[in-house]
Amino acid sequence: MPQNSVRSLAADAEGFVWIATENGLARFDGQRFNVFDKSFVGTTSNRFYMLSPSMNATGAGRPGQQKPGQEIYAAADYNQFVKIEHGIAKVDSLYYQNKIRTLSHFNNGNPHTLISVGIPTYLRDVARPSYYIIPDSYGEGKYYVIDSASVQLYHGERKLYQTAFATDTLPLWWNYFMLGDKLYYAGEGSKVLGINAQGARPVSIDGDMLRDNQYNGEFEGMKVFWNITSDQLFFYHRKKLYAVTETRKRGLTTRLVLDGYDLDEQVIQSVYRDPATETLFLGSPSKGLFVLTKQPFEALTSPEPDIANVYYATVPIRGMSILTAMGMVLGKDPVTGQTTTRKVPVLEGLYTGDKRSLFYDKQGLLWIKMGDFLYRVDVEANRVLYKLNFHTEIKHIYPDQNGKVWIATGTKGIYTLDPSEKDPQPKLVKEAIKGTYLQTLGDDMLVATTTGLYIFNRHSGGARLIKSTDGIYIKSLYVDNANRVWMTANGEGLLMYENNKLTRFPLDRNRYLGSPHCIVNDGHGFFWIPTDKGLFQIAVKDLLDYVRVPFDLFYLYHAKEEGFLTNEFNGGCQPCASTLSDGTISLPSLNGLIWFQPDKVITKVPSAGIVLDRILVNRQWLTGLGDTLVLPANPVQARFFFSTPYYGDAYNLNLSYALLDEGEPVQASDWIPIQSNDFSIVFSNLGHGRHTLLVRKVNGFGKDNHTIREICVIVPPLWYQTWWAKILFALAVAGGFYLYNSFRLRKISKEKARLEEIVAKRTESLNLALRDVEESKNEMGRQLHMLSRLLASMTHDIQSPLNYIMITSGSIPAMIDKGELGVVSEIGQVISNSSRRMSDLLRGLLDYIKVHVYGNSIQFENVALRQLVDNKYELFKTASEQKGNVFENEVPADLTVPSDAQMLAIMVHNLLDNAVKFTHNGTISVTATGDAGSGVIMYISNSGAGIPLHVIDIINTPDREEADGEMRPLGRKTGLGLLIVKEVAVLIDVKLHVSSEASQTCFTLQFNAARTV
Repeated sequence: MPQNSVRSLAADAEGFVWIATENGLARFDGQRFNVFDKSFVGTTSNRFYMLSPSMNATGAGRPGQQKPGQEIYAAADYNQFVKIEHGIAKVDSLYYQNKIRTLSHFNNGNPHTLISVGIPTYLRDVARPSYYIIPDSYGEGKYYVIDSASVQLYHGERKLYQTAFATDTLPLWWNYFMLGDKLYYAGEGSKVLGINAQGARPVSIDGDMLRDNQYNGEFEGMKVFWNITSDQLFFYHRKKLYAVTETRKRGLTTRLVLDGYDLDEQVIQSVYRDPATETLFLGSPSKGLFVLTKQPFEALTSPEPDIANVYYATVPIRGMSILTAMGMVLGKDPVTGQTTTRKVPVLEGLYTGDKRSLFYDKQGLLWIKMGDFLYRVDVEANRVLYKLNFHTEIKHIYPDQNGKVWIATGTKGIYTLDPSEKDPQPKLVKEAIKGTYLQTLGDDMLVATTTGLYIFNRHSGGARLIKSTDGIYIKSLYVDNANRVWMTANGEGLLMYENNKLTRFPLDRNRYLGSPHCIVNDGHGFFWIPTDKGLFQIAVKDLLDYVRVPFDLFYLYHAKEEGFLTNEFNGGCQPCASTLSDGTISLPSLNGLIWFQPDKVITKVPSAGIVLDRILVNRQWLTGLGDTLVLPANPVQARFFFSTPYYGDAYNLNLSYALLDEGEPVQASDWIPIQSNDFSIVFSNLGHGRHTLLVRKVNGFGKDNHTIREICVIVPPLWYQTWWAKILFALAVAGGFYLYNSFRLRKISKEKARLEEIVAKRTESLNLALRDVEESKNEMGRQLHMLSRLLASMTHDIQSPLNYIMITSGSIPAMIDKGELGVVSEIGQVISNSSRRMSDLLRGLLDYIKVHVYGNSIQFENVALRQLVDNKYELFKTASEQKGNVFENEVPADLTVPSDAQMLAIMVHNLLDNAVKFTHNGTISVTATGDAGSGVIMYISNSGAGIPLHVIDIINTPDREEADGEMRPLGRKTGLGLLIVKEVAVLIDVKLHVSSEASQTCFTLQFNAARTV
């Protein structure tokens, strides 16, 4: 508040309460004041003296039907009027001239014409007007003009009607008031009159004023409080304030809204009552603003010391009272409403400090536990009927449907006791569990423990743990009509178990629900959950909807400002709450029993809209607030201030925001809670472009019940962020690059020419070196290739015959001793032949190796083929004839070929050796065709066993070692001679091919016709 001088107060369409003071115009949203002084609204003076309805034709609607956007006006000195609309106040420089000055009797400058500011008014004792104007304007532009003889109704400059009305004495201008669209007058005769076009008539008054027996039907002795701007009327009499409304019979009815409060002592001049929350706002010209909140909760305490008012388990008792475990009975006097207390002696005698559990059985007898002892008490007879010592602390007791008593102990487990037995004794049901609450579920008994929820079958005694609750400290249970099991759990809040599924409901933002005590169903669709930090009201439908599809739940928070003596409720007891026959709920707290009737508790939900108050950008306030905002370029820091009118506990306000690029859809993760107490949002270095600022408020109960304020925020770019600056910059950069590259290219071209010359010289040297290296590599590869092939066949053609000679020669002495000389002779011949063959093979191998290693020693000359074949066959003639073979040399005598004689001799030698070896009683034939000019083809064939296919494949397939780096595998039976033949053929440029059939093998040697000597 800028000052304690409240001249007028009223509410706007958004729900804000505006206060006209002599040091500025203040707006109250239920939590804080915003001051609109002359620097903000644009007036010359800070002195405001009244609030009045607008006389503009806005079409906003009649009282009680105001539409958003309805405007009201505040009047300041120097005939300046400030328009209040959408929660913002700004001077309207044309209103006085265009509206006030056009009113009847104002347009002639009559100084004795006054406009009503409501009742009471500070002008009552100083002004004596000739004309009194009462605006009847809710966007309709109507007003009454009253003089000493008549009442006239105008609409603009057009008179609608005039009715004669004169009083017996001087007119009491301040006794005129309106309600709705009707004009009333409280005259000298202590009667209220209604005035219309037909004249004046008496108006009946009924309601609470008559029932209070302090009103005799006359107006004398009462004060009228008429809020002209909010169209509210109140009668005040003997410290009672009544709200006045119209009846269908055109009378007035009264309702008591404040009792026992002295408005005269506080010099109250203005009254406004918020219809949604029934909050009263009282304005005093000297003592400021008073805000009176209705307290639907009441704390009942006893006159005992403070510790005696710490309550836990209670049960209802007849007479609308509550019985505590201490033996104290608390109630309310039905006439005076005062708290009554009395004591039950038998319980007072049993009390040892244990307040945690008690209940009445079906016989009307009270069961109560005190430490280790269980008692059955006849309260009416004031005597103990049953006593049992468990020798361990009893935690909770509870009856099932059959009347059995279930007992949860601290260390020994769960017991049952049947009171119908002659000498009832407890029976152990389950040991080693610590029960915290007991509740029936059909034929089962639910036992809450510090480690989960157990279900006991009351007939079989079997027990099982609900797995999903394992490890949860459950404090209380509630089973609804659909057999859903609701739980409160330490640190977890509210839980629900249904169809083998456990649902955890989210905690409130400060986690007050993490310390819940119990669940109370009020029968009106709400759960009430007391905690260590206050009381929560939760819609059951919202919880069930959340189970199906989770969403942001709304919990309505109630604190001690609504009637508690403390926010700390008590739990850990059974029962945790009591409900009286009239629906009154009683909750134990750390200071008294909290009583309330749920259907009379005002559900104060924050359902109003969101208003953007102001924006501070770079330490400068912005004007012209709307749904589209243009901020200065480069906003280093922008702070947006929002507000919403709410006259409940501020903890129920949940606002969040999301900042998006224009056109970007909002996601759930985009919402950020607004944590500041002034509901401000700060952005640092907001980028240029179009942004969408969304501010969301939870309106109350119901799924997706939100109000969202959407604001388009435009941040202009700096000059260097504009499109033309970017284009110029790009062109400048491109030009710079072009010039730089041109210079560099000329320099590089010169350097390139010099380097190319150097590189060419060095490349030539490197090519020569690489060629030498490549030739050396090829030569080494060829030699390695030859060696790998030789090693693969030497075992077969040399080592195996040597092993045979060694074995057979070793057996000769024994054969000589036996006289087997013939066999010895044959063996000797075989050894001779094998030695000769190996000698020839080795000789050829050595020649081949020499040539292969020193390949430059190969010398081509004209070789006579027939002579070469004859010479080589002479070496095998004896062996061939011994096998019965016939040799045919059909090579022309004069045929020569250009070749290396030694290498060609190696090939022919090995091929004839191979033919003799595999021919028995057959023919070995050598033929040749062609001449040295056109190319010679020589055929060496023999009859007998064919060559294996894999050997044929090896001989006929060209070597690819140099091409693909792979070495073709050789079979174990590939002869060394044939291998040499293939390698030599490559050296002397002869194409070698072999074909083999069942009884004929033929080697074809094709000499290169292009080869010359």
